Amino acid sequence: MNINYILINNINGDIMIKDIMSKKIIFSNINDSIKDVSEIMKKNNIGFVPIKDNGKYIGVITDRDICLSIPNLNSINDSVKSYINNNTIYIDINANIEEALNLMSKYKVKRLLVKEKDNTIGVLSLSDIINYSDNTNIITACKSIFYIHDNNKSTYAEIDSFYL
Repeated sequence: MNINYILINNINGDIMIKDIMSKKIIFSNINDSIKDVSEIMKKNNIGFVPIKDNGKYIGVITDRDICLSIPNLNSINDSVKSYINNNTIYIDINANIEEALNLMSKYKVKRLLVKEKDNTIGVLSLSDIINYSDNTNIITACKSIFYIHDNNKSTYAEIDSFYL
């Protein structure tokens, strides 16, 4: 399935990020522990936490990152510092949904931090996009972002807005 074909032919490029993004950023600090971040995720029912150091966003950690770190974890009190993903993808607040889906597809991520000039002001997730639209073509495009090709089989990743 060609994501660009789906995007160009089925998604209204007029839908702006600023209209559907989450404006509240729930974050953690670089010196917080894996346990602290896990508790933030549980309390807020989220799976993505941007990490700050000296007031600046330096990376993110996801519930998946935490799960994958368990074999190397000495203690749940280990600092999140060693487990964050520094490959944070940003999108400008004035971008549209097509640009967001293209970035998500390119980098295989479900969430983007939203910037206005040099300030991080929100988060855009696939669930924000799915929940905004009842267009099944948008949902198909979202699923194709996580198209999985594993040697002998190809499948689509499950997309469930509860988990995005």
